[in-house]
Amino acid sequence: MSKKKALCMQCREWSNDTKVCEHCGYIISQEIKDEIKQKEYEKLNPPKPPSKLKKAMDYLRTSKNPFLKVIYYILMGIYFVYVGIVMIIMYIASAAVG
Repeated sequence: MSKKKALCMQCREWSNDTKVCEHCGYIISQEIKDEIKQKEYEKLNPPKPPSKLKKAMDYLRTSKNPFLKVIYYILMGIYFVYVGIVMIIMYIASAAVG
C-alpha cells in the first residue's frame, strides 16, 4: 500500500503529512484553510440579534394564551395572502414580458 504525499506550495518539498507541511509548517489541506477562514469570518461578523418583530412573533407563536395564538395565526394568514398576491402580480408581469 502506498502512502499519500502532498506537495507544499510554500517550500516546494514533498510532505508525508497531507494536512500540514512537515518541513515549513505551511497548511496544505484546503479543508483546514476553509475552517480557519470560516472562524475568522464568524469572529469579524457575529450573528445579528433578532429584531423586535421576530421576537414578538416568536412570543405570539409560543404563547399559552389562546387569544395571542389566534392573533398570530391571523397575522400569518394576512402575510401569506399578501405574498400570494405579490407572486401573482410578479407572474403576470413576467408573462407579459416574454
